[in-house]
Order: sequence, then structure tokens, then C-alpha cells
Amino acid sequence: MFSSVSEQYILSRIFHSAFKAECRTVCVANADAALAESEYDRAIELYSAAIDLDVGNDTLFAKRSKANLGRILWEEALVDARKVQYH
Repeated sequence: MFSSVSEQYILSRIFHSAFKAECRTVCVANADAALAESEYDRAIELYSAAIDLDVGNDTLFAKRSKANLGRILWEEALVDARKVQYH
């Protein structure tokens, strides 16, 4: 099936990355829906899960900051807002 260990490793990394991306997409879609319904705790939980999967995504920190503002969690909102990089 695979001719070398390196090919197995490469395929493993590809599938792992694809799975993480799919999980992040599901988390973000559900978090966006929760935020739209003012379900701030759920949105924060889901954005946090998405951030765990993609820590370099500034948009996720911005969205979680907005959810924190909805819960009147000022300090948490500020911490997330400061993580957003403006390019």
C-alpha cells in the first residue's frame, strides 16, 4: 500500500490537518449561530474550541471577544481583542 514510512507520515499529516480544519469549521459555524442567538456562553465555548484548533486565526479571537462583551466579561474581551493582529 505505502512504499515508505515517510509516505505514511505525510498522509497522516494531511488527514490530520484536514480533520482539524473541518472541526474548526463546524465549531465556528455553530459559534456564529450561538452568537446570533445571544447564546454567549455557548459561543465562547465553541470559539475557544476553534481557537485550540487554529491559534493563529485572528478572526476567532475577535469573535470570541464579541461574545465576551455580550456576557459583560470586559477583561476577557479585552484580552482577546489585544490578540487580534491588524495587517
